[in-house]
Amino acid sequence: MKHLFTKTAFRMVMSTSLMLAIAITTNDLAHAAEFNFNWKGDTGYSAKGLFNYDTTTAPSVISEAGLGVTKNLQSLSISFFDPLNSLINSFTPVLSGASNYRYLRFNFDNTKEQIFGPFDVGKDNSLSGDTWLNNNLALIDENFSNQVLAKEFHLNKRDAARTEQILDLSNNSVKVSKVPEGSIIIGLLTVCSLAFTLQQKKASSFEGSRSCRGNS
Repeated sequence: MKHLFTKTAFRMVMSTSLMLAIAITTNDLAHAAEFNFNWKGDTGYSAKGLFNYDTTTAPSVISEAGLGVTKNLQSLSISFFDPLNSLINSFTPVLSGASNYRYLRFNFDNTKEQIFGPFDVGKDNSLSGDTWLNNNLALIDENFSNQVLAKEFHLNKRDAARTEQILDLSNNSVKVSKVPEGSIIIGLLTVCSLAFTLQQKKASSFEGSRSCRGNS
């Protein structure tokens, strides 16, 4: 009887915890927007990233530039890949509402869900391995008009000697797609369901072992 009560209580706690977790997550999602973005160069190099912001405070156009506390972005990450889709490097220029990238240029129209204007995302501290994707508008915005190239976007990396190299060029724009809100809830449900099933199995095993010992 005591074991049955414990098992029932456990189920109630798990169910309550699951409902609370979903409620909290759903409430957070109601005030958050998360987007994937990607770019591909003419020779096969590519960049993929993710950014998010709080919809309760964000204007229709989000614009970020330089170091320090961001206006709206909560996080911004990017990964770079070679033509064989092997990872070159990954960076998080914006984390917890603060930019650590001095050349950051990011503009997003959340009504059209499009990235536009000056764009410069990645890392460049003049160190070997630094990699970044930018466009001519960003160069002009930084008064580097002498570096403006024939193609709009260019992927750059510093070699072992810290010399800047252009890995790829393209007129392809940075494409954006919204991350489905339900995917996070589904993931949460799956994790909680697995945990609940695992605990049930453990409880059944415990009950079986007690029964065996009682019969011996």
